[in-house]
Amino acid sequence: MEPIKQTSFENKELTALGIEPIRLEDMRDKLPAVAERLEFYILILVTAGSGKHSVDFVEYGLSTGSLLFVRPGQVQEWSDYAELDAEVVLINPKSLPYGDNMYAADSSLLALDRWQNCTLLPSSLYDDLLAALLRLRRDFTAFNGSQLDIALVRHEVLSILLRLARWQDQLSSMVSLPSRSQKTYQLFIQLLEQQYTAQHSLNYYAQRLGYAQSTLSRACLKYEGVSAKVVIDRRIALEAQRILAHSRASVAEVGFYLGFSETTNFIKFFKRVLGTTPSVFQRNARGNHNPNPI
Repeated sequence: MEPIKQTSFENKELTALGIEPIRLEDMRDKLPAVAERLEFYILILVTAGSGKHSVDFVEYGLSTGSLLFVRPGQVQEWSDYAELDAEVVLINPKSLPYGDNMYAADSSLLALDRWQNCTLLPSSLYDDLLAALLRLRRDFTAFNGSQLDIALVRHEVLSILLRLARWQDQLSSMVSLPSRSQKTYQLFIQLLEQQYTAQHSLNYYAQRLGYAQSTLSRACLKYEGVSAKVVIDRRIALEAQRILAHSRASVAEVGFYLGFSETTNFIKFFKRVLGTTPSVFQRNARGNHNPNPI
């Protein structure tokens, strides 16, 4: 099966750092003309103009003050950037505070998997963020590859992300959830991301995590407003949409990849969740290049 175009953090000179602040105008000529699945985080702060950007079939209108954030695994399309100015930061996940280093605890505070893809910042936060990004780019310009410079740039990025995490937390309904429900939901989503192509049963996830099915559903209802089974179905359907729209894979190939032993079962599933057949969705997506979201 032909995969969706994968885009990784490929600047070999910055492998040790894993971060690249850049102006949009300096990368405009390199923007891909096709949809791409990212293997890194991308943060974009629009500083002037207007345009559009699509993330997983949702098209966002951008203007001054828009903050766009795309996570690894998501599929994005650079729709309309000709009239935009922006500050951009590319972030390899390996450069963030995971593992055993002294800032590992900050990774759970960031909660990057819960961030909205596009928000319009209040003026005070916009001013602070723009100043921080300009300072980051100045320090990056003087970057010499030393461990001290690596630490400086990474700490600046972490500080920026933590400030934005506080803003995102205010936007998210997760902030009102009890910590136990948060943990249950997060563990479920993590396991789902690992297993959704092979495991479609809620019972499987409940047994693996040691929770009752009703416990998983309560956590999902509190955060997403739907049951855990619906969350599973939506995740499978999203991946089906991505592949059907952005690769040359057949309906049968997509169904097999997503764990359906029979193509007819995949077609029935897709129609139940999305209200149309995979072939119709694929034809519309390739023809209009603007399929409907889930």
